[in-house]
Amino acid sequence: MPVARRTKEEAMETRERLLESALEIMSEKSFSKVSMNEIAEKIGLSKGAAYWHFKNKNDILVNLIESLCADGEMDFEANGVDFEATGAIRGYFRDKIAKTMESGRYKRINMLLQRKMEWPEDVRRRVFTFVRGWAEAERRMVERLLVKAQGEGSIRGDVSPAELSAVITAIFHGLTLFHVIGIFSIDLLKQTDFIFDALSRELETKNQKNNFQKEQVR
Repeated sequence: MPVARRTKEEAMETRERLLESALEIMSEKSFSKVSMNEIAEKIGLSKGAAYWHFKNKNDILVNLIESLCADGEMDFEANGVDFEATGAIRGYFRDKIAKTMESGRYKRINMLLQRKMEWPEDVRRRVFTFVRGWAEAERRMVERLLVKAQGEGSIRGDVSPAELSAVITAIFHGLTLFHVIGIFSIDLLKQTDFIFDALSRELETKNQKNNFQKEQVR
């Protein structure tokens, strides 16, 4: 491997390690009490190394949120392309919730976001821009799949994909957050299936309902 390429990859790896260190620390303590030195020392680096990659801790936080949003976009871009539209939406949110339940990293992300009022105002504004953009991109992904389902005739045509996508996205963001901070203690995967089963029944076309009733009579 060429030296320049190896050096660049090592720099990117160090940068990612600093971001993960910042995520762990900033999710557990007040932003005002976090220092660049602490973030660097946690992964065995000098404060100078941290400053080589980032201007200050505000810069680390903004880059951390931006990278988390980018990871989220990769998650939903990788889902929902190999099977029917409504199944893709269910699969995406099921996978997302499963990751939340299994990974301490997702809990740290949510705990970090709950500390947003501790951040400097300019940082909050920049972070809000990233998060809003990511949430809107996720909603648009759901909307596209609903439009596809309507085009296939697999769901009713009298519902608004834009409005329904906003409701679905909000429901699952709320469920995930409440689970992480301990407000709800329920089987989220089981309830996700329940929600989508109910949604699927509500979105059935008249022909689908008629066919189901005929099958029941038989």
